[in-house]
Amino acid sequence: MTVDDLKNHFGVDKDIHLTKTVLAVTRGTISKWRHRGIPLDTQARIQILTKNKLKADLACVAKIQ
Repeated sequence: MTVDDLKNHFGVDKDIHLTKTVLAVTRGTISKWRHRGIPLDTQARIQILTKNKLKADLACVAKIQ
């Protein structure tokens, strides 16, 4: 799951607009996600919030193990 996936799902065209969605995150958080990726636990919460329309990237877990 990427910031671009979130933008597409929530129908916004700029990262800053994600702060006004149900995610209720800050600009700084979006910036960190853009550069470092969205943490897996956060992806899992977003998956639940979006009723599985966005999926957590479990492939990154397989790479760690």
